[in-house]
Amino acid sequence: MRTSDPQIAPSTTNSLLRRQSNTSSHEQSEQVVPRIFTFQQSTNWDREGYPIFVKRRESQQATYLHEHVYHEIVLVESGTADHISAEGVRKLHSGDLLVIKPRIWHQYENPKHFGIVNCLFDRRILMHQKVFLSLIGGAFELFLKPPRQPATTPPSILHASPSQRLRITDILNAMVRERREKLIDWEGALAVHLLDLIVTISRIYHGANPGERPPLTDKARDFVNGIVVYLESQSHKKITLSELSKKFHTSESYLSRLFSKRMGMGIIDYIHHLRIEAACELLRTSDWSVSRVASEVGYDEIPYFCRRFRREIGKSPKEYRTSALL
Repeated sequence: MRTSDPQIAPSTTNSLLRRQSNTSSHEQSEQVVPRIFTFQQSTNWDREGYPIFVKRRESQQATYLHEHVYHEIVLVESGTADHISAEGVRKLHSGDLLVIKPRIWHQYENPKHFGIVNCLFDRRILMHQKVFLSLIGGAFELFLKPPRQPATTPPSILHASPSQRLRITDILNAMVRERREKLIDWEGALAVHLLDLIVTISRIYHGANPGERPPLTDKARDFVNGIVVYLESQSHKKITLSELSKKFHTSESYLSRLFSKRMGMGIIDYIHHLRIEAACELLRTSDWSVSRVASEVGYDEIPYFCRRFRREIGKSPKEYRTSALL
């Protein structure tokens, strides 16, 4: 990982950062970020619609502020560009890796011979591999752990050594071939290559953060993973901490402490996170009213839903729907 501090350049992002630095954490959650376009699968996926997409862009142009509803991994192959995110402006160079979770916004400016390879994939791919990925500390941090405030969270930026870059390039080239040639069982082969890519990047992450250790034992981690799986299937229902502790046969305090240590947020906040994620998908993919969406994901009071939505997303439900590029 590059150790030089990112340079902050005058921009809409810079004014946003100044506002954030002068506010409390609660006030930050209410900040409205600059206008951001939301890309859906239909914007970048090809006609097959398979939820893993890889493309080499030998001359990536400047972009506007945008976010995705899917995960993105970017390898910088050549040239430079200014990368704008919630952390400010940072110069990208050959060998840099960007890991961008859903709803994390960013932008490229001032590209100079800027060549990249994009790997885009639907987060539901990870849900099927959650048990496997939870065994890899870096994978959990980079791909599974939800950001507390997506609107003010920057992408993760790593730097690959020459040998690491060669390994990643080999994997990405194999993925490009599988998509192009579409031989028998290409979808499964593509998924295997994606897992290989995630493991490789996770090892780079651990190399850049050698002091980090898994905060929980294997038993405790598996216990929390079981709670997460349960919450993902029940988040639209009324769930209390008392009911949850009884179901998992432990005390409320122990349950809360363990969950927060693993997930970086409390149980109730995580339930709201899941509900808002579901609401975002409905706002993008249906013409349902905001009130119907709120009810569907578990909210009885529309004003409360709108406040939670703005706190999580940085814009109102109607603004979010409008910003999506259909």
